[in-house]
Amino acid sequence: MSSKADLKRSHIIQTAIQYLKENGLSTLTLDKIASSANISKGGLLYHFKTKDTLQTAIAETIMNEVIQSYEHFVSLEQGTGRLMRAFILASQKDLANGAALNIAIQIMQNDHSVISTVYECLLDELFQDGLEQSVVHLIRLTIDGLYYSQLLNIAPISDEATNGVFEQLIYMTRKD
Repeated sequence: MSSKADLKRSHIIQTAIQYLKENGLSTLTLDKIASSANISKGGLLYHFKTKDTLQTAIAETIMNEVIQSYEHFVSLEQGTGRLMRAFILASQKDLANGAALNIAIQIMQNDHSVISTVYECLLDELFQDGLEQSVVHLIRLTIDGLYYSQLLNIAPISDEATNGVFEQLIYMTRKD
């Protein structure tokens, strides 16, 4: 069972993630997160001594949540392409819920080694899924493009079009 301190830390991180989805990383201050979490700034500083430690905790939490989502979808899929379908579904879920992964990428832009390591391990796993490497690359780069389009607000596509893209990506993973 989680301690009261662990629950408070989790509350602060989840509040910060929601705040960042709505307002963007450039607006993040400890005062704004404390206010959003309905705690004092001193209370926030008890759990996170600096803005950097809060940001690191946010990025780590997001990465863990994305990995857990992927693993959940892996448990639901079967056959060739199941890992890639899980990756597609986890990405679709994250994008539909505000693209938290973009927040983690922004936070870790100066030290992206953690994200790179996780992503490279995931790609190694996806290449063992029984699909042609070109298909794995095509799907991965398409999903990257959806994230970047949303992050940078460059020619974003409608939710309907996005869903159509995800349907096509899923179709590409089926060999039958």
